Amino acid sequence: YYSCLSQNYYNFLTFNLQLWNNYFHLAVAFITQDSLQLENFSHAKYNKIQNKYGDMRCFIGFAIRDMWFKLGQNKICFIPGMVGPILEMTLIPEVELRKATIPIFFDMMLCEYQRTGEFRK
Repeated sequence: YYSCLSQNYYNFLTFNLQLWNNYFHLAVAFITQDSLQLENFSHAKYNKIQNKYGDMRCFIGFAIRDMWFKLGQNKICFIPGMVGPILEMTLIPEVELRKATIPIFFDMMLCEYQRTGEFRK
């Protein structure tokens, strides 16, 4: 799905807002699902999952970040709608995931300021 979406973007033919919106919301729903909140598991279960799969939330978080920065001028279409979902990701107590999401917030503020000269949204 990530590759398909990325290819769709690079074609520059049309911007499909619904496709991108669905991608971001699906990815955030994946990251925030209860069954992936590793910090809630026992130490043994946490280690077993980390060793076998790693923290899938981080992988998806960095994919969201990468896709966000590929939006170019279309980022403004997701402000303020994606502020809440991105904030929800940032609240997960995982340092690497926060490294992926905090730059998105900064970029959202920058986009809003460049477009409107203020931070109302």
